[in-house]
Amino acid sequence: MFTLVTDRSRYFRVKRGQCAADVERQLKTPVSGAAFAGRIIKVADGNFRQYTAQVGDSYRTVALKFNADEAKLKALNGNKPVYPTCKLFVPLN
Repeated sequence: MFTLVTDRSRYFRVKRGQCAADVERQLKTPVSGAAFAGRIIKVADGNFRQYTAQVGDSYRTVALKFNADEAKLKALNGNKPVYPTCKLFVPLN
């Protein structure tokens, strides 16, 4: 027999009443996929900065502003639409 050992700090169990935005605010890291009560989600590795999108921002302009890879930025934020006041996670280099 063998035992599966995981790093517990990389996983988070969603509590009743929490949504993905609540978990992101609590952990200060992006969450991929849907977050519903009881689901265990993987916490992204790395350091991130939260950025509030401005009028005219897109993944391309944000990537250029922070010298980040556009594809990685999209994947990190779940390819959600970018609109003024939306919160985006940007990886710190």
